[in-house]
Amino acid sequence: MKNLAHSLLPRHLARLLENTTKADLPDQADRAIAPAPFEVQGAVGAPIVLASPHSGQFYPEAFVQNSRQPLPVLRSGEDSHIHLLAEQAHALGPALLHATFPRVFCDVNRGAWDLDTRMFHGPIPAFVRPTERGLAGLGSIPRIVGNRKPIYWHRLPFMEAALRIRHYWMPYHAMLADMLNKTRTKHGACLLLDLHSMPDVPEAASPDFVLGDAHGTTCHPDIISTAEHTLQSLGFRTTRNHPYAGGYITRHYGRPQHNLHALQIEMRKSLYMEEETHICHEGFAPLSNTLATLTEKLLKLFPASHGL
Repeated sequence: MKNLAHSLLPRHLARLLENTTKADLPDQADRAIAPAPFEVQGAVGAPIVLASPHSGQFYPEAFVQNSRQPLPVLRSGEDSHIHLLAEQAHALGPALLHATFPRVFCDVNRGAWDLDTRMFHGPIPAFVRPTERGLAGLGSIPRIVGNRKPIYWHRLPFMEAALRIRHYWMPYHAMLADMLNKTRTKHGACLLLDLHSMPDVPEAASPDFVLGDAHGTTCHPDIISTAEHTLQSLGFRTTRNHPYAGGYITRHYGRPQHNLHALQIEMRKSLYMEEETHICHEGFAPLSNTLATLTEKLLKLFPASHGL
């Protein structure tokens, strides 16, 4: 995971981006007031790292103005307030990382070059390798919002996508990789809790939590079992890997054979907020307490300076 940004940037594209002037950057007027692409709270004081890749709420004005969809529709895929829900868990020692930009603008839970080639005009570089989800319009630069509505009026130049990857996707992943490496070095093991929210899922009986370990491949079985038992003992309905088994982040960083574990946690949005307005309700504080209790239980699996 070392030098992640450079390793994912093809040499000829890296040279082209290095020569890009500030005037060529996307949404330049917005970038003058944009926050950094991520925020970090705390240091590697515990063997757990908390991350919220989809709760960012800075929507560049030029992006919104050029979208076919109004802002409320663009926000439909946002994991609103997840990084705030995690603050009590963070207070127990784990560092907390969250993206400040929204997934509809750049989705860090997809591979960097997982792009729907139909989005762009002109030649497409050979290193672009879309997955099935990418081809469906849900790649690192989404073509559609979650309700399958198209985002853009016209095809984009490929350089637009490349610049977003360079200035948003890569900084987030470089910081995440660095935090995980430092945590594992200090504590002998590391657990990434990748935090998300979800709408009601009728096909899965609308669980309160979905725990994803890519079907047993991204963390030690004691971790997901502990998470499951803790949440169920608190009265929550849980499922494993259905309908969310873990996205790119969980699958990419979860390497339990190297004492690096990753668990994706999806929380039902209606537990803590009104989905239409994104306004938190009285369930916010209890859910934040639950996340802290879960984190405390998981911390006990990692004795000081030893792995599982």
